[in-house]
Amino acid sequence: MDLYAGTLTRYYAHNWKTEAQQWAEDNGLGYQKVTPDSDPEEAMSVEEIRQVVETWRDSLLSAIREHDNRIGSWPEDNERPYLTNKPDWPAFEALLLYAACRSLGEPLPEKFGKGAQFEDFEISERAYKDPKLQWSLFNGAVCWLPLEAGFVITAEMPAGNEAVVSTTWCLLKELEKINSYDWNADEATINRWYDEEGYETKDSKLTKLTDTVSMMEPESGLYDTESLARFAFARFYRAVRFAQENRVPVLMDF
Repeated sequence: MDLYAGTLTRYYAHNWKTEAQQWAEDNGLGYQKVTPDSDPEEAMSVEEIRQVVETWRDSLLSAIREHDNRIGSWPEDNERPYLTNKPDWPAFEALLLYAACRSLGEPLPEKFGKGAQFEDFEISERAYKDPKLQWSLFNGAVCWLPLEAGFVITAEMPAGNEAVVSTTWCLLKELEKINSYDWNADEATINRWYDEEGYETKDSKLTKLTDTVSMMEPESGLYDTESLARFAFARFYRAVRFAQENRVPVLMDF
C-alpha cells in the first residue's frame, strides 16, 4: 500500500512513481508496476482523463454543496507536484490499533505481527461503534479531497469504483488527535520517525524477494506496535501536509 498526494488527473494518467519505483531507478534496478488499467490499447489521453476527473469533481462538489454551500474546489492538471511514500499495511493497521487503544483507554499490545490486521484485536469492534471514533481512518476512507470541510461519504470514483471519501481537513485533525494522546511530537520528531521508525527490529534479517530485491523482516514475525504506528503516522502526516499546501488530494494506492 502506497500513499499518493497529487492531482487525480496525474494519478489516473500514471504520471507518477511509487517510492519503490523511485528507489529502484536510483539504484539502477528495473521496476514495473502493473495495474488493472495498464493495457495501452485502452489508455485514454491525458486531456480525456482530465476532463473525466473535472466532470467527476464538479458533480461531487455540486452534491456536497446542497448541504454546505461554502465548499470550495481544487485545480486539476497533469503538472502539479506530487508526493508518494509507502507506509504499507502493517504500519497502517498498527496506527489504527494505537489510536483505538489510546482513545478508549486500553493497553496497547507491544507486538504486531507482519500479517496482523486491526480487526484481529477485540478493541476494533468497540472502536468502529464508538461515536468518538467516527473518523475517516476508521471508516475505511481511501481518498481525502483538499477541502476545508468535515465529512466522510461513500462515492463513485472517476474510474467507476465505489470508495469512502473524506477531506484532508478531516485527516489532519485525526492525526493531530492521535499525536495529542501521548506523543505531542513536533515537526522535527515526526520527520525523524519518517525514516527511523517502523519495520526494522533487533531480530531483523534480510529476506530475498527476487534476484535484485530484498527486504528486512523480523525472524520472530513480530514488530514493535508503537514504532509501526509512529512510522505510519509520520508518512500520513507528511502526505496530508503536502496535500494541503499544494491543494491536491491524498489517495491510498493498492
